[in-house]
Amino acid sequence: MSNFEPVKTVIVGCGMIAEKGYQPRCQAYPQKIELVGYYDQDVSRAEYLAQNGGGKVYQSLDGVLNDPDVEAIINLTIHTGHYPVSLAGLKAGKHVYSEKPVALRVEEADELVEAADAMDVKFACAPVAMLGYVQQNVWKRIRDGEIGEVVSAVGNFGGPIEYWHPTADAFMKAGVGPFKDVAPYPLTAMTTMIGPVKRVHGLARITIPERMLHQGPRAGTKYQVTEKDHGFGLLEFENGAYGLLYHSWTARSEIPAYEIHGTKGIFSIQAHDDGRGIRKCIPTGDWQAENSPAGAYTGLDWGKGPADFADAIRNDRPVRCSGKHARHVLEICERVFESADKGVPIDVVSRFPAPVPVGDTPPWA
Repeated sequence: MSNFEPVKTVIVGCGMIAEKGYQPRCQAYPQKIELVGYYDQDVSRAEYLAQNGGGKVYQSLDGVLNDPDVEAIINLTIHTGHYPVSLAGLKAGKHVYSEKPVALRVEEADELVEAADAMDVKFACAPVAMLGYVQQNVWKRIRDGEIGEVVSAVGNFGGPIEYWHPTADAFMKAGVGPFKDVAPYPLTAMTTMIGPVKRVHGLARITIPERMLHQGPRAGTKYQVTEKDHGFGLLEFENGAYGLLYHSWTARSEIPAYEIHGTKGIFSIQAHDDGRGIRKCIPTGDWQAENSPAGAYTGLDWGKGPADFADAIRNDRPVRCSGKHARHVLEICERVFESADKGVPIDVVSRFPAPVPVGDTPPWA
C-alpha cells in the first residue's frame, strides 16, 4: 500500500538480540516499521542503538507507555521480563510484539492473551521463522498434497550453550531451559503445518547440575542449573499425527533440525533459517536437495514478524505470529516437563487460530 503509514515502535530491551537482530532487520522494512525509540535499564545500551538508528532514548518503561506517539513496543527483555513488560504494554493500550517464550508459565500467557483481547490491541510473539520463504514453500506443498497425509514430524535444537554464550547461566534458571528457549522454533513449525497438539509424553531432567561459563568477561564463573537441561517430548497432534522433540543444553545431536513426514515423502528443512535450502525424499528415491526460493534470507530475518505485525495493525487483521499460538507452544513445553515429573501423559488444553499463509505477495514486500 503506497499510503501505508509505518507503525511508530519502541524497542524495550536493547541487548545483543536487539543490536544484531531486530534493529537492523526492522530497519530493512521502513515502509512498515518506524523505530522511534529505545529503552533499557542500562541506558548506555539504548543510547548505542539510538546513535546507530536514530530515535529517542527513554529513561523508564513508564515513559514509553505514557507516550501517546508510541503505538507499539517490541519486547526484547530477558526471559523473566517477557510477561511483566508485555502485560504493562497491553494494559497501556500499546500493541505488543514479544520475543519467545511468550511467558514462563501458561497462566501468565493466558493473562497476556486476555489483556490483548480486552484492550483490543494486537499481540504477537516470535519465532518468526515460519514466515520464511523456505518454510512457506514447504507448507504450501504439504497443503497441496505433495507428500500425502502428514503422519509425523521431528524437531531438534540445542548443544552445550555455556561454550559459546557469555550469559548461558540466564538460560539455566527455573522456568527457562532449552525447551522454552529454543523448542519454539520446531514447535511453531509443527503446529503451523500440522495443527495443535492434544497430548504429550515427556522425559526430561537436569543432567549437569553445576556448569561453568567459557566465553565472555565472566568466563570461569561457575553456576547452578535449576531447570531441566535435557529431554524428549513425544507429541500427539489433534489430527492423529505424531511428533518427536529433542532439546538439550547438554548434548548436540544429529537428529534432523526439522523433518515432516508424509505417506508419499518427507521434507527436511531448518525451522529457524530461511536460507539453507530444502531436502526432499520420496519412497522410491534418495534425498534430493533444492535451493532456497528466491528472496530467502540466509539466517533468521527478525524483521519479518514485526513487519507482518505492523501490517496487521494498519489493516486490522490477525497477526500471523500470534500470542495465542505462542501460548500453545509454551503449554506444550510446560506439559512435557509435567509429564516427565509425573510419569504419565498430559493433555494440552489450549488452542489457537490457524495461521494464514503469507501468499504470493508478502506484506513486507
